[in-house]
Amino acid sequence: MEAKTTVSTAELRPLVSALKNEMQKKGYSPLSMRGLENVWDALLHYASTVPATAFDENFREGFLQTEYGLRMDLEYTMYRASRALELLKNYIEFGVVTGVPKKQRREFSDAYRPLMTAFSDGEARRGLAEGTMKSLWSRLYRLYLFLTDKGADTFSMVTRDMINDFIKYLAPYSTTYVSENLRMLRRLSLYAFQNGYHAEDLSGCIPAVKNSRQQKLPAVFSEDEVEKILSSFDRENPMGKRNYAIFLLAARMGLRSCDIKALEFSFINWTEKTISFTQKKTKKYLTLPLTDDVGWAVIDYLKNGRPVSDSKYVFIQHVPPYGQYRDLRNVLVKQMRKAGIETPANKRIGMHCFRHSLATTMLENGVPLPVISQTLGHADIASTEVYLRINISQLRLCALEVEL
Repeated sequence: MEAKTTVSTAELRPLVSALKNEMQKKGYSPLSMRGLENVWDALLHYASTVPATAFDENFREGFLQTEYGLRMDLEYTMYRASRALELLKNYIEFGVVTGVPKKQRREFSDAYRPLMTAFSDGEARRGLAEGTMKSLWSRLYRLYLFLTDKGADTFSMVTRDMINDFIKYLAPYSTTYVSENLRMLRRLSLYAFQNGYHAEDLSGCIPAVKNSRQQKLPAVFSEDEVEKILSSFDRENPMGKRNYAIFLLAARMGLRSCDIKALEFSFINWTEKTISFTQKKTKKYLTLPLTDDVGWAVIDYLKNGRPVSDSKYVFIQHVPPYGQYRDLRNVLVKQMRKAGIETPANKRIGMHCFRHSLATTMLENGVPLPVISQTLGHADIASTEVYLRINISQLRLCALEVEL
């Protein structure tokens, strides 16, 4: 489809239909399409009830408030509605489908595979962590989909205009996301030029966006909210016992969700009351004291909740084949609702909030930054310093009197 700068809401119906057809061609499942189609149907109905106007941010915001209102604080509702609007907006502006079907295998075409594989292999030799490499591969694949939708069947066909459109597509995202994608694109473009995949060095037309560290304050729960969430678990239920122990590890010890899910029996020293493991994110070895409440919660789960299984992981699924437990985020949303905790639609909430909350509480209690950094397993104390910005009680001590 030819990209358009702006469209009227009166033009939306054929555009929605065209987007549906493109997504079906790309392999989106009927289930995924059904949720998006519900949003688009509501959008078209809303557009028919108001005078024709530009399909701009104001119109989209009005639609969300009118159609969803208070339901926008529900995470899945917010995600589905926002994603449907973003897909339509990007299809109109850039003529591409900017999503990836969930079950689609991320494989490049024969024309792109040699370049992408050689480039990613080179990045791996720089010593990038496994998680970083997965993120790189994901960004490369999204770039590949964008460029091929724009008509570049090989990287040699990529033009400056296509690069500019990709940059415009990134604009609404966070500075961190934009910075990482543009840095990748610059390195890829230079590599392609130096190795004969493109006749022109396009890296010079890609701006450098400074990723100012910790530009956004981390989301935190208050101490009261943490206790409400922990109290909301049904600890007479096997899954409740498991989830309570998991959330205690996050709230009391500050473990990342990836490390909680990967917790093995061998990591726990019951005699010394410690947990020792190599962190997934930083690869840094960490030993932490096992607090009594966390220890007893884990024991209660192991004795009275965990299914019989020879899995090496402490926390497992409660349905055969009893594999490693992974679904933490959905549990958090459910428990927040059960605890009566509401969050703004634009606030990113996840298990990381417990980690941030622990750090903030420690700081407010006068714990030195190096101790907090060691507890959280930060590779760089600069990662810990961001909590100085949300320690309101300490900031008040720095306030200057103003003469009236």
